[in-house]
Amino acid sequence: MKAFNYMVAENACKFVSIQGNKGQFNFNDCDNHLKKAQELGMDFRGHALIWHSMAPQWLEYEDANTMKNSIINHITTVLKHYEGKIDTWDVVNEAIDDSSNGNGWNMRKSFLYNKVPNFIDIAFQTARQVSPRTKLFYNDYNTEGIWGKSESVYQFVADLKRRNIPIDGVGIQYHVSLENNPRFDKINDLISRYCKLGVEVHITEMDVSCDRNCWASDVEQQQGKVFTNALQACLNNSCCTGFLVWGIGDNDSWIGGDKKGLLFDSNYQPKSQYTAVLNLL
Repeated sequence: MKAFNYMVAENACKFVSIQGNKGQFNFNDCDNHLKKAQELGMDFRGHALIWHSMAPQWLEYEDANTMKNSIINHITTVLKHYEGKIDTWDVVNEAIDDSSNGNGWNMRKSFLYNKVPNFIDIAFQTARQVSPRTKLFYNDYNTEGIWGKSESVYQFVADLKRRNIPIDGVGIQYHVSLENNPRFDKINDLISRYCKLGVEVHITEMDVSCDRNCWASDVEQQQGKVFTNALQACLNNSCCTGFLVWGIGDNDSWIGGDKKGLLFDSNYQPKSQYTAVLNLL
């Protein structure tokens, strides 16, 4: 834990974890994560208020107007509970469809979008109204500069800014692999463009999976280079203010321990990726 100064809960602060039953808010799990962060002297990042996945079933079955009110009520209640305790939240997670190719953007046809097409505007506007000092982020994957979706999400965020929807930052998840990861100039340029747009950038969920030849002697060095490219791009741009990995030891990872995607091995021993990141810092 001494290696980190910022914590995010994987699932504890998501909609279904806090309000699994309508109107019954249970903050225990999210509170405990926050308490541990405070004990360790870490800052804490809120993730995530609205996401089509890990949403309670009762929300999916509501009609459009009821769902809109439920979104407003959830955001209002959660942000009031954490006022002054959590200063940054992913307000909306993964709302842009993977088919987006850089020529505009396609919305994910989730139950949220199908019933409340302007749910993103509502979510950000509600969050700002309830908690004016909280930094409000949009968070998504495949946004690192490899795929067309990267450009689409940039255009989407630019549109939010143009329409004065209150957004303060963009979370680039950065789930990549040795086979597919952005060139340094691509991610550096992308973050720079977000800076010019006037938003902060966090790399929010980084891991670098090994999909084949994972026992080769130089795999960790190759993975370390992907981590340090991301970190160097972040350090190069003053608006990039957060760098988070999605898990601690390899066996904790959502991609599986065999992918060797994190900075520590399954016994929590630092790998050469960790040393490379530390050396750059």
